[in-house]
Amino acid sequence: MHRTPNRRQIQAKLSTMPPQRSQATAYLNAYKMMLEKERLEEELEKLEARRHQIQQRLAILNSQTITEGDMTHQQTNTDLKDNTPKFKTLTLEY
Repeated sequence: MHRTPNRRQIQAKLSTMPPQRSQATAYLNAYKMMLEKERLEEELEKLEARRHQIQQRLAILNSQTITEGDMTHQQTNTDLKDNTPKFKTLTLEY
């Protein structure tokens, strides 16, 4: 089975530039946060769509499994009834 790595909190991307306290920096930081928010929302939408696909597939497999189980059970019962030997009694005397 595939093991998933331990999930940690998503860290913000760090800038290599030293922070400068100005209005331009505030706008840049707001813009970066807005981009990250949009990226995370899109990623969440994709994950939800994938989750929905997986749930649909599981529902189909569950219904097929139940149907196959019922058919196998019916087939087993019919096989047992059909395979019951029908002997004719024959008496031999010496």
